[in-house]
Amino acid sequence: MTDGTEGEGRRGGVLVALVVVALLVNLPLAHLTWQRWELSRDGVEVTGDVTATNVLRETTDPHYVVRFRLPEDVDPGRRTWPAEVDHATWRSAEDSGEIGVRVLPDEPSVQRVDGARSSALGYVVIGGVDLIVLLLGLLLWRQRRATRATLPA
Repeated sequence: MTDGTEGEGRRGGVLVALVVVALLVNLPLAHLTWQRWELSRDGVEVTGDVTATNVLRETTDPHYVVRFRLPEDVDPGRRTWPAEVDHATWRSAEDSGEIGVRVLPDEPSVQRVDGARSSALGYVVIGGVDLIVLLLGLLLWRQRRATRATLPA
């Protein structure tokens, strides 16, 4: 004979799994927010050397891409970094061969390029998954309340 606690334990495990999924899904957003905060606090303004400029999907929906290298004192490996920028910044970078970048001195991969364009797709995906996790949690909570209401006292 069961006293109903076995089902509650299983639901508790599901709730823990939902919380873990929510944390994992939001971890990239938390990391991005942390990096932006560090960049605004400790970042330095440098001038990157433009190595190439491209226009992707020029006829339908143009995306302006600049490839650049950071100064050697910031990025000793002198890697080439891509960035999608607005048209005015792209044109200026193409004409001058330089682009402004805010970068963390000890982490060249954490950077913000002048005129950078970003996509909201990541936020939409994270928001959608968060909504699904929330709905599953509410469904679990509702089921738990309904089960408790039908149990004899």
